[in-house]
Amino acid sequence: MCDFFVYVHFLLYLCGVIIKRLSMKKSLLCLFAGLLCCVSQAMADVTFRVNVPEGTQHCYVVGALPELSSWAAGSGVAMTKVDGQNQFVVTVAGITAADVSASEGYKYVCGPDWKYVEVTASNGEMANRKTVGNPDVVAKWRNVYTAIGIVENWTIAGKNYPIQVLLPSNYDNTKQYNVTYMFGRHQRYRKAGDDAEMGDRILYPDSWGVAATVAEMEQRGEEPGIIVVIYAQLPEFTPWANEEYMGTGQADAFLKGFVEDFKPAFEQKYAISSNNSACTIMGADVAGLFAFYATIKHPHLFGRCVMFSPAFWYNKKELRDFIGQLTPTHTSTFFLFVETSADSNWITDEIAYYENWINNNVSFAHVYKIEGEHDDRTWGTMFATTLFDIPIELPTTEAAISNKQSITDYTANTWYFMKGEGTTSLTCEGTPTQKGSFYKDGKTPTAAQMIVKEIPVDSKKYSYYWNLNSSSTCDGELLLSSPKDIGFKNTRKTTSWQRVAVFADGSYEQSAASSEHFKVNGTTMTIGGNYEVSANVTLGDDKTISVHYGSVNSGSDMGELVSATASDDCIKATVTYSYLTNQLTVTETAWGSASSTDIELEYMAVEPAVVHPGTPITLKVKINAHNGYNVNFRMNHNNQKSEAITLSKGSNGEEVYTIASPTSGIYGFYLDIEQGGTTTKAHRAVYAKVVDGQNVEPVLHNNPYQMIDWVSVNQYKSNMHTHTTQSNDPIEKFTTAYVVDRYHAAGYKILALTDHDYCTYPWDLFPQYMSGVAARDAEALGMLAVPGNELSKDDTNSWDERTGGQFNHHNDFFTGRHGQEFASLQESYAYTYALGGMQIINHPGQYWNLSTTYSETEKNGPGWHATNFKTYPSLVGLEVYNQGNRRPNDRILWDQILERTMPERPVFGYSGDDTHNDEQLFRNYNMMLMEELTTEELKDAMRKGESYFCYEPKGSGEGKAPRITNIAVDEANKTITIETNGMVSWIYGTDMTSSSSSSTRSSVVGIGNTFCYEGYQGAYVRAFITNAYGETCTQPFGFTDSTTTDVDNVADNTELKVFVFPNPATDELRVMMNQANTAELISVYDITGKEVMRQPVEGALTTLPVSQLHTGIYLLTVNGRQATFIKD
Repeated sequence: MCDFFVYVHFLLYLCGVIIKRLSMKKSLLCLFAGLLCCVSQAMADVTFRVNVPEGTQHCYVVGALPELSSWAAGSGVAMTKVDGQNQFVVTVAGITAADVSASEGYKYVCGPDWKYVEVTASNGEMANRKTVGNPDVVAKWRNVYTAIGIVENWTIAGKNYPIQVLLPSNYDNTKQYNVTYMFGRHQRYRKAGDDAEMGDRILYPDSWGVAATVAEMEQRGEEPGIIVVIYAQLPEFTPWANEEYMGTGQADAFLKGFVEDFKPAFEQKYAISSNNSACTIMGADVAGLFAFYATIKHPHLFGRCVMFSPAFWYNKKELRDFIGQLTPTHTSTFFLFVETSADSNWITDEIAYYENWINNNVSFAHVYKIEGEHDDRTWGTMFATTLFDIPIELPTTEAAISNKQSITDYTANTWYFMKGEGTTSLTCEGTPTQKGSFYKDGKTPTAAQMIVKEIPVDSKKYSYYWNLNSSSTCDGELLLSSPKDIGFKNTRKTTSWQRVAVFADGSYEQSAASSEHFKVNGTTMTIGGNYEVSANVTLGDDKTISVHYGSVNSGSDMGELVSATASDDCIKATVTYSYLTNQLTVTETAWGSASSTDIELEYMAVEPAVVHPGTPITLKVKINAHNGYNVNFRMNHNNQKSEAITLSKGSNGEEVYTIASPTSGIYGFYLDIEQGGTTTKAHRAVYAKVVDGQNVEPVLHNNPYQMIDWVSVNQYKSNMHTHTTQSNDPIEKFTTAYVVDRYHAAGYKILALTDHDYCTYPWDLFPQYMSGVAARDAEALGMLAVPGNELSKDDTNSWDERTGGQFNHHNDFFTGRHGQEFASLQESYAYTYALGGMQIINHPGQYWNLSTTYSETEKNGPGWHATNFKTYPSLVGLEVYNQGNRRPNDRILWDQILERTMPERPVFGYSGDDTHNDEQLFRNYNMMLMEELTTEELKDAMRKGESYFCYEPKGSGEGKAPRITNIAVDEANKTITIETNGMVSWIYGTDMTSSSSSSTRSSVVGIGNTFCYEGYQGAYVRAFITNAYGETCTQPFGFTDSTTTDVDNVADNTELKVFVFPNPATDELRVMMNQANTAELISVYDITGKEVMRQPVEGALTTLPVSQLHTGIYLLTVNGRQATFIKD
């Protein structure tokens, strides 16, 4: 079907060309004659309508055709119940009634199995249906499929709510059962439906799967009791109003109705224990917020409160203020948190906060950390555990609760280690701590009790729990109120170390690391005695020494532990790090010039770097000084094993190696260095690509810096992706004014506050966005304020396809859009273009997987992106650095897109802080090349790509990444030369050896300040520049064999373009156009050329009612511009 529509669109394009040259009516007849037979197939569908026995809850049609599941009863086509009738209906696209008759036929089932198939009135076998009735009639079902649990409607606080009740299989109303109240939301995380749909589906297998879990528990002899599922919405679950979400803040009324009316009445109706310790309250996300709030307000009602990824951030400040006003009262209620690996720090930070608050003030809390998504299926895996598991033995007396507070100096005690391998029931391992100095910052001593435990490699997969006890027999005081999990989720491949340091006030520091993955400045450290590691390092211009540790699961870099700075003239040092004490010791061993720590390479390049088979390629290398290093070269073809090669002496100190007749694929050339027995493989590497095609004489046509006068141009530092508290970020101080002040102090001249679906502009309205925040005057600050926001949710309030929607995040500029208007990305792209704005795709690697092979039309793949960039001029580029460098593969995706779009359609790169907290400031910035600091100059620079962008890992705010001072093109000698304070590499494409192979890196085709494009057959090249502080990228240079191209400016908005959505359309057609002020009327023509609709242009977006139109293809015209659409 997809191939068919591609064909239809191609024919539409051809007929569009004809329309430009012939009369309107004749062109339309040509168009429809060419498509008539195809359209009849495209528009084919069949409607099944069936009357069913009373009480039928579900109905599916199952048949021989693939569109009817190929007789798979469990995958039948679900039908919709007609309100007020015992009738179901569904329309199936792509087949006709004749197709059904020509097949083996179909049947109806009322459940996901053949045991629920229709039968005759006398229980006989039904023959396959061959003719589609209007309606069909089902006389009887072999078995009747019913919904899981008992479905009831209850009134809470004056409003009706759907309730599901799951009783024990052997329910006996003379017994007393535990009860669990689970609160769920409509339209969350899975496919969003209407308000009548129970979006959470807590009992069902496609969601939480609680019914199946309860059945398994009963088979094990456990008694989960009665499960009650109450479905409500966001307003009922939020205690305080959140201005970003309409109607929120109704939890108090809902809770009052639940506690005072529903709960007593429900527990009188069913056999539920009167012991409140037998009552559990559960909720996920915002329902988790409600469960916590309900328990804090009524602690005597619940014995257990379970919160799955609770969304405290909806009411973060108000909730903290609320608990701060409470008088701590100890309760026996047990609080359990479930935190998934996909949960953002908005969630995990608050869980840690409330875990600490609960343990220190009111009761006992425990956090389960699990792998998985922030969704119902992941939470469902923990239902049984959280319902019955008690990670610790709860103290039952007030004396036991307050015992911990009797200790005045925790370092005066020796503590003894307790562990649980795969269980929270800890055993007394008994290893004592040792008293000494712990160096919190690597160099300042603090008195502490310390211990490191070695966890060996084994084949087990489990969480590892620990605690410390004041008695050697582990019957004394516990350091922690509940065991802590150090996070093993996979089979360990290396020995792990776990460290705990306890300080005088009872606070502690705990970490776990792979013993074999400590690194200093990227060099793996050697394990010594007493949990020490060491390594020798060589320093360049940057004298920072930074020790990182590796994950206990994968060994991957988990970040910095400690750091120090060597003296200015130190070039070599021995670094020793004690994991036990956290002390970092640096012993400097050599001093001198930093340049002597490396060879002095002037250039290493292959010329031409991209050729066709049989065209000679030459490796050219010039080394100005070896500085005591021995240099060797290797080569391979298509990533096979490399072989040593010998270069010949050329002129002016150059060395060369030529391949006279290269074959298709990619050639790699590697420079190895050796000194004192230590060899560094591939110290430098360049690649040459041999691709099929005809040789052309390359012309540099797309030079984004062609009009730049590097002497006079201003280089304005900018950040185009920044958040504030208007994005509901949980850090109160990260206000609009605070963020502006931080960027202003760091020398930024251009700043876009891009809050999620919120245009925080202009800056003089800051007091209206948040009370108590002062306005800012961009002009007085010498800054340019850019109107923008991060369009994040579609019109179903969903973030992306993982939550049932279609959106990927993208930044919108210069339009004032507020977000959540459309269902598809393409509509958003078209609307911004119609409004005269620009857009940048954010963190594309969040939606794209390097290891996945995408078709050219598959969403998020490079071909799909390339099509969007070619279609929508408002898309000026994409982020290739985001929030530091958290997705390095973004640059590989960029290169794959450029291979498809250049030189006709440049796609420009950007570097965005995506700031949500102080730690994320100043690591990413763009240098905009502009004559004046004005909005029009910025738009012009964005359209033409007159910029370069930087990544600085340490985020100094001082702009230390490489700076470009000149880019010169010598057309006669076919060279591009960059003047900069870093090492320049030139990049084209990726290391894919064929169109079907995978890619792991972008391909460096040259090293050195100058790139020669004589004979170069690549579509583009871009520069990548590094120094000791960071990385800088230029925009791509495009090559062609012609002096013309279809695109001069990426976001050119002067030519009228028309887009229509959705297509096919049923009720409404949205028409978007730029230059709307030049258009007056929209006309729609049918297959005969008859005008069937005329409507005035209402602006950038005009909505046409098309429900009255007959099914078919229509032509829409605006000022001579055409668009075709299908009425379905």
